[in-house]
Amino acid sequence: MKQTGTVEQVSTSPGGIPKRAVDVAHFTPDGITGDWQKSRKYHGGPDRAVCLYSVELYAWLRERGIDLSPGAVGENLTTRGIDLDSLAVGSRLRVGMAMIELTDVRIPCATLKKCDPLLPKLIKGHSGWVAKILEAGAVRAGDGVEVLR
Repeated sequence: MKQTGTVEQVSTSPGGIPKRAVDVAHFTPDGITGDWQKSRKYHGGPDRAVCLYSVELYAWLRERGIDLSPGAVGENLTTRGIDLDSLAVGSRLRVGMAMIELTDVRIPCATLKKCDPLLPKLIKGHSGWVAKILEAGAVRAGDGVEVLR
């Protein structure tokens, strides 16, 4: 069964977390216009151009006592209705006008301690994804998300 959902929020930042909501983001193979990462050794770059998290994973955190809003864990794309934990490296998603491919599980970094000291350890296994951008395009809240494979 094909998974479909929506973009809850698109977020960018000049570096660091949290990332803030933007009306529209332009996804390009080089990354997202207006988004940057302070530590380019571990964040960003062509294979890590987009970070994904979901409202469902935020709800999972709330059940464990950590109440955060979209963008708080540094994701660019907050989805609704897609089971991110069921996806795998190589999964392709149509997001708005862009297409992305998951390249790796997102590794929680120590910076997440700013949100909650327990977050980096708690989030392991439910940390979202990083992806490369295969097809450029505009993405905004409310756009569809479709898992292609």
